[in-house]
Amino acid sequence: MTTWQQKLQPRIIAGYWSIQGSVPVLGRVRKQFPDEQSAKLESEKLTAKVSNAIAGGEIRETLLTKAQEADAHSAMKIMESNPNFPSDWSLAQVVTWASKVYTNAESVRTIPEATEEWIQEMVTLKRSAVHMQNMEQRLTRFANWFPEKNVDAITTENIRQWISDQDGDYGPFAGREVSVTTRTNELTTLKSFFNFCEGRKFLSKSPVDKSVKAPGINRGEIVALDLDKVREIMTIASGLADKAEAIPYFALSLFAGLRPHEIRPKDGKKQIMWEDFTWRKKESTLVISYAVGKVTSRRVIKLPDNCVAWVKPYAKESGPVIESSFATWRGIKDLVRARAGYRVRGQHFKHLDPELAKVSDDQDRPKYVSDVLRHTAISYYLEANDNNKDLVANWAGNSPAVIDQHYRSLIKGTKKLSPSDMVKEYWSIKPTKKGK
Repeated sequence: MTTWQQKLQPRIIAGYWSIQGSVPVLGRVRKQFPDEQSAKLESEKLTAKVSNAIAGGEIRETLLTKAQEADAHSAMKIMESNPNFPSDWSLAQVVTWASKVYTNAESVRTIPEATEEWIQEMVTLKRSAVHMQNMEQRLTRFANWFPEKNVDAITTENIRQWISDQDGDYGPFAGREVSVTTRTNELTTLKSFFNFCEGRKFLSKSPVDKSVKAPGINRGEIVALDLDKVREIMTIASGLADKAEAIPYFALSLFAGLRPHEIRPKDGKKQIMWEDFTWRKKESTLVISYAVGKVTSRRVIKLPDNCVAWVKPYAKESGPVIESSFATWRGIKDLVRARAGYRVRGQHFKHLDPELAKVSDDQDRPKYVSDVLRHTAISYYLEANDNNKDLVANWAGNSPAVIDQHYRSLIKGTKKLSPSDMVKEYWSIKPTKKGK
């Protein structure tokens, strides 16, 4: 090691990791660092700069070989394509994270201990608070069912019985009428959890193997609202005291096809903001970012003219479209559904309409179909664009296959109106001239 290389070696000076000294090319160097690792990284960079300059070559940050550079490039590509890594992480951060979680030796963990580490892992990977809460609740129930058991003591048969609804099996759903969707979600959570445990060497192999079959998922029928019901919903929203939030919500759902959680998620985070809108005379747009949308791709929605007519009067410079707390907003949303004739529990809006809340859960009322507003928007948009599934998939944030399978030919027409006539009327539904 030469004299100048020795001067660029980090050392503790006055209680701080430092690099000090005069060296070729760089001159006098005086730097302090918060820790040894940071100091060593900078030392390597400075050494590389001086070495390259002395050799008469191009000054570079590192002295990596071509093979090492190719490997680093491949690693960066993997990071960019994998949505599990936060978009702002560097390669060094990923390696630091891996060094903390990887071990060759198996270690013992109880289910609650492993759960705590798994939740911390999801915090690191920036999963939503609602998602983490759901996972923790399921695993807490699982741990209580198998008290004091370590994760490596859970067998495949334990998992199979856990999600079973058959009488005599050892699990929380045995002998009960529980939907296949609930039990499949339970299995999905356990599979993810035990894969994590296997990766951390808490057990040699996950008990959730291919022999454990998922119960399945109940697929709800996709339906689209008729024109009268759409007009009724928008009229109800327009008559509310909270119409400044209600109108944008229902208009963006019915005429831009947004998902409920994109407009107002339960945790209040990662929702559309007024600054995501661009208002133009000919074509206004709304950007659904990677963080807000269901999929990992960004999408830009061209807002139909009638959607702009409903939403723009309430637009602000910035801030969330729905500012109310989730509890407050749930009450407003349920009130609109109830006034539209759907069966809704009155507990969330009884302070707004106590008389309606007493009868809104009657059995003779039709059940509200989940996501029916979005389904309606996509169905009419597909019909308006000659069943162009690729165009509509991009607009709705779905795959062309999903659009083709679920939304084609939902607009049937009536005796008086053809499907084309219904589409024209749908996209002409606008506010009255009396005001907002």
